[in-house]
Amino acid sequence: MKKLYMLFPVLAGVCWGTAGIFVRGLQAAGLSNLTIIFGRLTMTVVMLGLWMLIKDKSLFKIKKKDIPVVAVTGIVGFSLMNIFYNYSIQYLSLSLAAVLLCTAPVYVIIFGAVFFKEKITPMKIACMIAVLFGCLLMTGIVESGHLQWSLFGILIGVACSLSNAVCTLGCNEASGVRGMHPVTLLFYNTLFALVPLVFFADYGEIGGFVAADPLKGIGLFTLNALITSLLPNLFFNISFVHLESGVVSILASGAEPTAALIFGILIFSEIPTLIGFIGMVIVVGSIIILTNSKQKDKKLKAGGEA
Repeated sequence: MKKLYMLFPVLAGVCWGTAGIFVRGLQAAGLSNLTIIFGRLTMTVVMLGLWMLIKDKSLFKIKKKDIPVVAVTGIVGFSLMNIFYNYSIQYLSLSLAAVLLCTAPVYVIIFGAVFFKEKITPMKIACMIAVLFGCLLMTGIVESGHLQWSLFGILIGVACSLSNAVCTLGCNEASGVRGMHPVTLLFYNTLFALVPLVFFADYGEIGGFVAADPLKGIGLFTLNALITSLLPNLFFNISFVHLESGVVSILASGAEPTAALIFGILIFSEIPTLIGFIGMVIVVGSIIILTNSKQKDKKLKAGGEA
């Protein structure tokens, strides 16, 4: 069973790696970036809410003191992260956009040192430098490669990664420190993420897209929410129940950019150069080391306290 559960974080990474396929497909149908995000998050809230109603209505309960943390995590993490990621996909190759998103652990370590006094070891510094170097190789600056990139796209990708780091720290505070149920946290994070999007989504686009072919329109919105939002988070949360968090993070971090790279090759013919591929390997490898190092620090700290 443990071997079976080890597939869950891999499946989560693969699901997240498909985001670019849905975004590009829906954009080709005439939907704007913010409208796509609004549709995905709305369907996620609806599906998750129905599941909570059937499974356990008590999951809707949330403490007043937890609302600010959940609101910030939802708006800054979920909403802005999705916006930045969707824009980065327009200006970057799928693999590069996914890898930049996966550099979030670098910022998590930096923010952890500033706000939570977590120690930054020489190994962590070396890995952070390696991540930056790997991303530099992938941008195509050092060569005339086939990876799609632009300076604006890189900046948006970094902003996406920063938002992802805020989301990670917020979820850790809400679930790990305050003890919120993962399903409750996901539901309200998504709900708060919809708040700013309500004012910018084009409802005419959604209505026209669904009206043109109701079955296809509703089906695409549902699949997008299910595969890129609800399922991966569900796989991720289940993994933590049965596996060490370090193992889960390593498997998911490695699976997402790898899946995005494969989908980019198979569907969009985005063939990376050798240098670009080496850059991706450096970034993914460094992130794995960073995540593993962070987990070891937690174990050493726990052992010292014991």
